[in-house]
Amino acid sequence: MRDLVVIEPGTRLRFRKGVFVVEKNSERREVPPLEVERIFIASSRVGLSSKVLIKAVEYGVDVIILDSRGLPVARVHPLYNNKLTETRKEQYRALLDGRWSQVAREVIYAKIMNQAGLLKRYHQYTRLVELREGYEELSRLAGEVRLREVGLSDLKNWLRSVEAEAARIYWSLYSMLIPSGMGFQGRDQEGLDPVNASLNYAYGILYGESYSALVISGLDPYMGFLHEDRPGSTSLVFDFVEQFRFIADMSILDLVRHKWKPTLSNGLLDYASRTAIIKAVVDRLENTRTRRFGETPISLRAAMRRTALNLASYLRGEEAFHGFVYEW
Repeated sequence: MRDLVVIEPGTRLRFRKGVFVVEKNSERREVPPLEVERIFIASSRVGLSSKVLIKAVEYGVDVIILDSRGLPVARVHPLYNNKLTETRKEQYRALLDGRWSQVAREVIYAKIMNQAGLLKRYHQYTRLVELREGYEELSRLAGEVRLREVGLSDLKNWLRSVEAEAARIYWSLYSMLIPSGMGFQGRDQEGLDPVNASLNYAYGILYGESYSALVISGLDPYMGFLHEDRPGSTSLVFDFVEQFRFIADMSILDLVRHKWKPTLSNGLLDYASRTAIIKAVVDRLENTRTRRFGETPISLRAAMRRTALNLASYLRGEEAFHGFVYEW
């Protein structure tokens, strides 16, 4: 859910036990704040507590009040971007004091664990021995990322070497799950086959989601910890998205294993193929749930935002940072 619309007269909107609560008569609906970007109040007969407004501001949720014609008459938003300056100062300092290394390790750890998890899931479907051996090896590599002692001067190159080894194992097994006849020989960013083109397009959707989550959290998307900084390059986006690439991988794999075949026109995906990919990725972002952040399940889109908030809090010295690993 991106928009929470409250329109029926007699409805009450409250904030209780960490969630927005929409109530009318005996009906009750709970909505985690990380699921919401905007709240629309579209009736003068809606009960609204001040706590809702305070929590909306804390979570960066816009509250927009509409008149009877549907025109906005008021909007509630923060007077200032809370902790943005402190967050970005600490983000830049982290490159100098070594804290970047924890972020880099956790991002690669989470990426490899989610690759292992995807193989484990499809082993349960197919019982292919190769998939079991693959997820066991990837889990071992992920453990090394967290535990092996490597000097800061060598860490980036070492992490890249582990990431490359994991990719070699992962994509060779991923290709086994792709139906024959689709021309997929493995992951290639420049590949002209329909599967690689589809993966590239799906990753592009995740880049946009990651950029939004990072900016909302007060982070500078152009200053990363693992990918090299280049003018105009959103390095932190490329770092951050590594934890969530499995969303695209799963979406494309599910599509092609259910008889869908993307179509290329002049080397590009046609409109129907792009539409199908967008629908599949957005559906997974909005409807796949995780309990990673508490008892109340939240969507993967909300989990991306919560992970970005966790990263910002880590840089400010408020909590530990943990890469996002889905509950496979």
